[in-house]
Amino acid sequence: MKQHALRVSVSVCALQCAFILPARLLAQSPLAEAQSPDRYASSVEFARTLIEAVMEESGTPGMSVAVGIDGAIVWAEGFGYADAESRVPVWEETKFRIGSVSKPLTAAALGLLVEQGKVDLDAPIQQYVPSFPEKRWPISTRQVAGHLAGVRHYDGDEFLSAVRYETVSDGLEIFDGDTLLFEPGDRFSYSSYGWNLVSAVIEGASGQDFIPFMEEHVFAPIGMTQTVADYTDRIILHRTRFYHRTNDGTVVNAPYVDNSYKWAGGGFLSTPTDLVRFGFAHFGEELLSAETIAELWMPQVTNDGESTGYGIGWAVQLDGETTVRAGHGGGSIGGTTGFQMRPPERAVVAIVGNMSQAPTGGLIVALITEAFLDPEMLASAGTGPDMSGQFECVVMDETEEVARGSMTIGGGPASYWGRIAWDNETVDRVIHSASSPEKTDFVTVDGRAGLLHMEFTKIDEQGLQGVATSGGGADRVDCARQ
Repeated sequence: MKQHALRVSVSVCALQCAFILPARLLAQSPLAEAQSPDRYASSVEFARTLIEAVMEESGTPGMSVAVGIDGAIVWAEGFGYADAESRVPVWEETKFRIGSVSKPLTAAALGLLVEQGKVDLDAPIQQYVPSFPEKRWPISTRQVAGHLAGVRHYDGDEFLSAVRYETVSDGLEIFDGDTLLFEPGDRFSYSSYGWNLVSAVIEGASGQDFIPFMEEHVFAPIGMTQTVADYTDRIILHRTRFYHRTNDGTVVNAPYVDNSYKWAGGGFLSTPTDLVRFGFAHFGEELLSAETIAELWMPQVTNDGESTGYGIGWAVQLDGETTVRAGHGGGSIGGTTGFQMRPPERAVVAIVGNMSQAPTGGLIVALITEAFLDPEMLASAGTGPDMSGQFECVVMDETEEVARGSMTIGGGPASYWGRIAWDNETVDRVIHSASSPEKTDFVTVDGRAGLLHMEFTKIDEQGLQGVATSGGGADRVDCARQ
């Protein structure tokens, strides 16, 4: 079933949260202060508005963000608390669980071994991991890394594993006896366990343990000094505490987990600035050759020729033969991450939060990226038509009605305020507006921390017409004045 824009949002439960957020706590570091040129002042203000709004609605104790443009980190800032009980603020150095954003990091290690001629992506997996049982069909590293091999994902409460696995090979025991879900290549089926197998390939091909290989060959060469494996028994400076929101809206400490079973697919800690540095390394040949990066970013296809939109450890979007977006989301117990690159514009944005299902991905990443790529678009000229009043709005996907609601707008073109009460009982409040003679933009947030962007390009006395986007595509929105 197609997912409509208003049905898709990065959100948590809509109930009132019992956790009281602090006032914004800025990242106290020279980088965050010194690298915010005046031209990005409106972009920073807009991004802060979004982050503070989603933190308030979701109850996320702490978040951190970094934006890099053309080789420079132009903004980095922490919000809220790394430790809510002790009131330790989020600093730029605060390390968060990045979940599946660990996969692009591991893909870089795999790419290095391909360049060295030590890994053939299309060879049977047993060439590098002879202990892995043969299945009904052979599987290759390329298929495993692209979620096409039929290796299963988590089952039941395996995501909450608290077992310590001393080696990568030990972790394979969780799933290595299971049959494949389908013939490799038949369909895309996301599997973090598949990336456990990728880390075993890296060990078999390099002759080195996985974590030391990552530290020596991926992190150190590009200055990722704040990226480490999430060892539960080690003192790791600036590691955040981890939180979870219950069904009744209360923020509590997240369950104890040990991520030693999935280092490659979701076991690293990092910071937004380190992730931006990692992204920058893919705009040149600092870490990998252009040819290798292109291979990692090439979307794989199923046996019937359908693109998966996923390369080797990267979710990607192409325009013709040009990669216009590359990135990954990350969800883990007590941590959520959004990481997106815009290669043509040489832009990277990373957002992390220290709560399960924190609102760090989807539309918030896209809006912040656009804000820094085009700061001028945020300037509210205040010369557009007056939109204040009451409206009945209908959102349509082609000929199908997606949503209907009543919108109240106050203020003027320089700064609107308002709310939308949808028929499904969701209420959005306006947190940003920008007006010009050509269009008027609204960004709203709902009680589940879901963002909605509405861009009205046709405005007259009868009403408004434009598009609404919330992370799952753009739908037409028509609002009739009441």
